[in-house]
Amino acid sequence: MKTPDRRDPLLLISALAQVLLTLLGAAGEALGYDKHLKENTAKKRTHSLFTQGAYYFMAMPRMSDARLNPLVERFGQLVREHAVFRDAFGLI
Repeated sequence: MKTPDRRDPLLLISALAQVLLTLLGAAGEALGYDKHLKENTAKKRTHSLFTQGAYYFMAMPRMSDARLNPLVERFGQLVREHAVFRDAFGLI
């Protein structure tokens, strides 16, 4: 991409996607969903929050409502806790 007018919006979208997937991973970890992603013997995190978030995002279409609803609710709470998102998405 030769011009900042084309590059900058794509970088912004990429950065927002990375942060939102990381928050989704944090939401899943807060609910204990991460224990299904790691080995039985592991006591600490084996996947980054971003990787966990990407996994949960890809698994959402197949998730049962019993698992999906708490994940989405916790994700919403985490997003509302951050002033940047509260200001940016507060109008929506």
